[in-house]
Amino acid sequence: MSSGTQIANQDKQARSATQPQRPAPPGPLKPTRARRRPALVALGLALVALSVLASVYLVSTLGRTYQVLAVTSDIPRGTAITANDLGPVSLPNEPTLLEPIPADQADEMANRIAAVDLVAGQLLTLDSTVEEIEPAAGHSVVGIALAPNQMPGTRDLVAGDAVRIVETPATGGEPPTTAPFAISAVVIGVTESPLGDGMVVDVEVTSANAAPLAARAATGRVAIVIDAVGAG
Repeated sequence: MSSGTQIANQDKQARSATQPQRPAPPGPLKPTRARRRPALVALGLALVALSVLASVYLVSTLGRTYQVLAVTSDIPRGTAITANDLGPVSLPNEPTLLEPIPADQADEMANRIAAVDLVAGQLLTLDSTVEEIEPAAGHSVVGIALAPNQMPGTRDLVAGDAVRIVETPATGGEPPTTAPFAISAVVIGVTESPLGDGMVVDVEVTSANAAPLAARAATGRVAIVIDAVGAG
């Protein structure tokens, strides 16, 4: 080998040593596998199932109703309730503070008496009816048969009216020169008389006045005077 060729090779090697070396291209990446966590998977499935159940419950309950009894006409206190006074209404199937009577008990309620004044449209509850009107302790109930001329004609007597039952003279007799016998009472019920066009008025009086009133009412010589409307 000549000295010129040797020098050329040495120069080539020197230039190769000073040039930067190119890095080798990276190899293909290995795919990574996502690690599944069983607890998270189970929790997700549970939440999905709970959502499905909640949806089914809401759909099945929101549109559900039940029928109860409502008053279709005004019923004064002490008046017997009839089937025509009641009708069914639908309520949403949700909790309520009231305890309305189910509609299928209409026949049972038709035999009861209004314990308070009932207004058309209100729901019927067990507390608003009684089987019979009972006087308070120390009071009694007296029934009085009255002809149309023995009671006011401008308005009907209703339960709760405060009245006086006044003794009247015999037919064609002279009016009394002193204040007639009179007893204060409260009307608790009014029914049509089966003997004519009169009325039978049940009144509550003190027990001490019950016998004197019943004795005078039996003679038919009494009249009723309204002192206050709905005062009972």
